[in-house]
Amino acid sequence: MRDKLKAFIKQNFGLLGFGVLLSYFSGFGQTFLLSLYVPSIEALLSISNTQFGTIYATATIGSALTLPWLGGYFDKAPLKPYTIMVVFGLCASLLLLSFATNIVLVVIAFFGLRLFGQGLMSHISIASMARYFSKARGKAISISGIGHPAGEASLPLIITLLIAAFGWQSSLQVSAAICLLVVAPLALLLLQLSKSRINTYHQHAVSLAGNAKKINTLKFISERRFWIIAPVVFILGFTNTAIFFFQLKLGAERGWSAEWVALSVSAFAIAGAIGLIVSGPLVDRFSGKKLFPYYLLPYLAGVLLLMSFSHAIVYPVALALLGLGNGLGSTIKNAMLAELYGTEVIGRIRSLFTTIMVLSTALGPISFGILLDLNWNFSMIFGLTSTIILLVSVNALRKP
Repeated sequence: MRDKLKAFIKQNFGLLGFGVLLSYFSGFGQTFLLSLYVPSIEALLSISNTQFGTIYATATIGSALTLPWLGGYFDKAPLKPYTIMVVFGLCASLLLLSFATNIVLVVIAFFGLRLFGQGLMSHISIASMARYFSKARGKAISISGIGHPAGEASLPLIITLLIAAFGWQSSLQVSAAICLLVVAPLALLLLQLSKSRINTYHQHAVSLAGNAKKINTLKFISERRFWIIAPVVFILGFTNTAIFFFQLKLGAERGWSAEWVALSVSAFAIAGAIGLIVSGPLVDRFSGKKLFPYYLLPYLAGVLLLMSFSHAIVYPVALALLGLGNGLGSTIKNAMLAELYGTEVIGRIRSLFTTIMVLSTALGPISFGILLDLNWNFSMIFGLTSTIILLVSVNALRKP
C-alpha cells in the first residue's frame, strides 16, 4: 500500500505538488490567518469589534457572489494563465491591505483576499485534481488537500513571528513577495512537469467548454441533488468559522486559558490531515457518492462533546473530531461532485458550492454573535447546532 502511494506521488509529482502549493498558500485568505491582523486594523481605523465584523462579512459575501463567475473560468481558460491571474490577485490584495488607511480600502483588500485566497486558490487546487485524475481521483484530492491543514498548523506561527519582528503591514508585504517570487514561479514549474498530461486533456477543451455553458444556475439549484449536498457544505463552513471566531470567548466561559485554546487548534489540523489521507483510498474504493452521507458523523460527535462537557481536555478532542470530519469531507465531497456532474464542468459546479461555503463563513459568526447577545451560553448554542447537523446528516442519506 505504502509502495503504491509512493509510486503514485512520484509519477504525478508535478500536479500533486501544484495542488498542495495552492491549498497551502490559500491560507493567506483564510480566517485563521486574517484574524491575526484584526487588532492592528481596528486600532488603525479606530473601529469596534462589531464594525470590523461587518466589514469582514461584507467582503466575504461579496467574494462569495463573485466566485461563480470567476470560478467558472476554470472550465474555459488554460490552467497556467488562470493560476497566475489568481496568484497575482492575491498578491495585490495583500499589498493593498498593507497600505490601507480607510475602511473602503480595507473592504476591497479583504474582498480580494477572500476571493483569490480562500476561494480561488483552493478552488484551482481541488478542481485540478478532480479534472486530471479519474481512477485515483480520491488519492489526488486528499494529497492536494494536505496543504490546508499544513497551512493551519504552520502559517499562524510564521505570520505571528513576522508581525512581532517587522509589524503587521510589513508582514503583509512579505506575504505578497512570497506570492510573487515563490508561489507564481513554483506553480508554473510544477505545471510544466505535468505538461503532457494537461495538454492531452485540453485537446478536447472546445467541446468541454461548450458543455460548461449549458449549466443554468436556477435549474441547478432546483435539482434534488443540490438540496442534498448544499446543506452539508453550508453547515461545515458555518460551524467551523463560528467556533474559531469565538474560541477565546468559549475558553473564557469554560475557564480555559488563551494559550490552551491556541495550542488545541493543532489537533484540528493534525486530524484534518489524517482525514484527508484516509479518505483518498476510501473514495477510490467505494466512491464519493456512497461515502457522502456519513462523513458528518465525527463532526457531529465533536459538537456534542462541546455541548456536553467543559473540561479543558474536551476542546482538543472535539477539534480533532471536527478536523477529521473536515478532512474526510474535503475529499469525499469534491470526488462526488466530479462523479455526479462530470469533470468538464467541475470549475463551474465547484465554484457554485464554494459560494455556499464562503457565504456560510460570513453567516456563522454573525449567528453565534446574535445568540450570545441574547444570553445563550455555548452549551445551548452547540445543542442547537448539533440538532441542525443531525437533520442535515439524515437529509444526506437521500440518494442524490
